[in-house]
Amino acid sequence: MLSHLHVKNLALIEEIEVEFGPGLNILTGETGAGKSILLGSMQLILGAKTSKNMIRENAPYALVELLFQIENEKVAQALKTLDIYPEDGQVLLSRKIMEGRSINKINGETSTVSQMKAAAACLLDIHGQHEHQSLLYQDKQLSILDAYGREKILPIKEKVQEAFHEYSACRAELKSMDMDEEQRNRELAFLEFEIKEIEKANLRPGEDEELEHIYRKMNNGKQIVDSLQIVHNLTGYEAKEGAGETVGEALRELARVTQYDSELNTLEETLTSVDGLLNDFNRELSAYLEELTFDEGEFYETERRLDLINGLKAKYGREIKDIFVYRDRQKEKLEKLHKYEENLQEQKNRLEKLEAVLLKNSNELSKIRKEYSEQLEKTVIQGLKDLNFLDVNFAIDFQKKRIIQITDWMISSI
Repeated sequence: MLSHLHVKNLALIEEIEVEFGPGLNILTGETGAGKSILLGSMQLILGAKTSKNMIRENAPYALVELLFQIENEKVAQALKTLDIYPEDGQVLLSRKIMEGRSINKINGETSTVSQMKAAAACLLDIHGQHEHQSLLYQDKQLSILDAYGREKILPIKEKVQEAFHEYSACRAELKSMDMDEEQRNRELAFLEFEIKEIEKANLRPGEDEELEHIYRKMNNGKQIVDSLQIVHNLTGYEAKEGAGETVGEALRELARVTQYDSELNTLEETLTSVDGLLNDFNRELSAYLEELTFDEGEFYETERRLDLINGLKAKYGREIKDIFVYRDRQKEKLEKLHKYEENLQEQKNRLEKLEAVLLKNSNELSKIRKEYSEQLEKTVIQGLKDLNFLDVNFAIDFQKKRIIQITDWMISSI
């Protein structure tokens, strides 16, 4: 709801602030007291055109600010779609008018006039002798009727919306199935080619990772051998500078003095373990080097296989599992095409059934709306008469609206 109005330097107003409370608020005063200026200031927030003549004489600018307290969840959701989020449950709209231009802000952030109008449309509406903005729109008129009879209208309205979504999805799928014999033959040939290409590759899950590991090892075989040979020399017992020989010599020196101090036994045991681990490491490294061979034929086959898998990945999926998913999806399409006529007729029959459900629910919705429209007509007429409008005519009219080509006629305003 509107909770605060601030106007400064607008027309004859130097500055004024108005607080609004919940429920009905009434502004009274003699002609010329400024009531129209206050309403006009609100229209500026609604996007009314500005003019330098609006600025109070000798003032540099005019300012209008409206503060709204957001209590309705639907309003909050509507603002959210506009990327507007209440701060402490409030939204501040302001418009500063200067000579030749205006600055619009929502919650302190600069916005365009169209953005201001969209936000204000969710928060404020003005009804006057010649001002009835929202009532000019048919969807708003329908919303008023639906809100009036929401107890019975909303449940059937939800059924209509659900039926319409199902109908639209079925119709879209039927449209996608529409193709002549030449198109079907081309699609059949294309699907069969893709499926055959994937199945001919005889892929295994994880095969690409396994082959990439093997290929990396083969492709860098010389570097691996050179590096491991250096490691073998540095950790071995054959060269004087080898770690194995050095540790062995250290162990021999330590053994000469342990008989003089028993506390050195622990250090000897530790160094003996190091010597044993180094010896084991060197032996395993030697075995690895002896088994390391390079087979040019195997390298070529690995490279060729990887190229094939990577080519399939580029066409059908980033991983082998994605390629399998793509293949299965194409198989489903192929099966449907082989049963094209049967599936087409089945889809048409389903569309007819969904259309019948949609029409039934739409007719029911229209019937309930008409019932409530009669009640609303009487309520509005009586309310106007109570306000001393003696000669009152008010009627709600319904018309059928053609909204779907394939459907002959449907009840308007789903």
